[in-house]
Amino acid sequence: MRDTILHLADLHLDASPEARLDDAVRAWLLGARRRILNALASWIARDESRIGLVLIAGDLFDRHDPPQEVVSEARTALAEIARLVPVVTVPGNHDEYSYAQCVYRRGDWPGVLVTSPEPQLVWKGQLGDSVCAVVSATYQAGKVSPGQRLRFPARSQVMGGDDSNGVLIGLFHSTLADHFPDEFVRNERCFVLSHQEAANAGYDYLALGHFHTRREWRIGACLAHYPGPPLGARIADPGSGQLSLVRIRNGTVTLEGLSAGPMVGCQWMFLDVELQPEEKPREVVERIADRCRNVEANSGIAAIHVARLKGNTIHDNLAEQIQNELRAKGVSCTVVADELEEILSPDIEAMAAEESLVGYFVRSWQEWQSRQEVSRAEAMAVLYEGLLALGWHRANN
Repeated sequence: MRDTILHLADLHLDASPEARLDDAVRAWLLGARRRILNALASWIARDESRIGLVLIAGDLFDRHDPPQEVVSEARTALAEIARLVPVVTVPGNHDEYSYAQCVYRRGDWPGVLVTSPEPQLVWKGQLGDSVCAVVSATYQAGKVSPGQRLRFPARSQVMGGDDSNGVLIGLFHSTLADHFPDEFVRNERCFVLSHQEAANAGYDYLALGHFHTRREWRIGACLAHYPGPPLGARIADPGSGQLSLVRIRNGTVTLEGLSAGPMVGCQWMFLDVELQPEEKPREVVERIADRCRNVEANSGIAAIHVARLKGNTIHDNLAEQIQNELRAKGVSCTVVADELEEILSPDIEAMAAEESLVGYFVRSWQEWQSRQEVSRAEAMAVLYEGLLALGWHRANN
């Protein structure tokens, strides 16, 4: 029984991959992202698939005029999906319908394309044992003001005689005013919705796009959800790594996440690496290399590894040294050091002579070290931890 909706959003298919990645990894990521729709078409075509409707909540492309080869691949894949199940696409703020040269104005678009700036019924049909209706609208400059609040058609108006046990869905590329501060949503180049108003109007599900992290909220019977892209293009925007499946049973909506990695054959993998100030580059490299090998051995899925260095170091250009040594070892891993701080190597004797809180701590540390049998590494870790707690690195940088 095909009683499930696949909710997609913010795929940004033509977005350039992260510039910091090696060229081979960038090419691999670009190819994997462009193959997402083809992989989904093959998956939906399986006899055991329960997907009965596909909703695309905006920003399928990263710009309104993406390269023609990207458009052709996407159209072909969506046409294949549309031959199997209904597909409803609403443009977003990146691939905005306002532009005369917008990709969605180039001939017929597979499935149902939402072009009205006013919310209206765009699809209605049977999904499993329930009647399902989709209401949608697309932002258009000149016809819609940035940040304009949408008004929802009432459930009775949309569902008609199917009001009691049908499922009513709103499909929008938009911001939920209930869940974000006013200064965040003001002048957004997309719609602004009220989750509470949708719930009051009798909507069961809000299929949303615009935010790239997976989020969901429920007010009464109305579930609102941002799925995030299954595979993002950048370190700061890696996507959710999941597909959002909306199950419809007996008029009830439930949401499930399915790992996208096995389907697209690619996933981001972030390794948080906590450093001790004196830790040498070669030691860190071994730790990272071991973790990269273990991740792929356990998951069986090729990964784009990113090592995020955190903590403090006395070594100059540590991230660059680690990156070069990883490449020399043939380990594909991008090193980022946004949360790593370089500090000075302390002059212990000079600090011990100070008549200050730092001096008192260093003298106490020297006495403790002379009484205890501890390794240099352990003793220095204690020293740095104390100095950092006292704000020493801030005072000396």
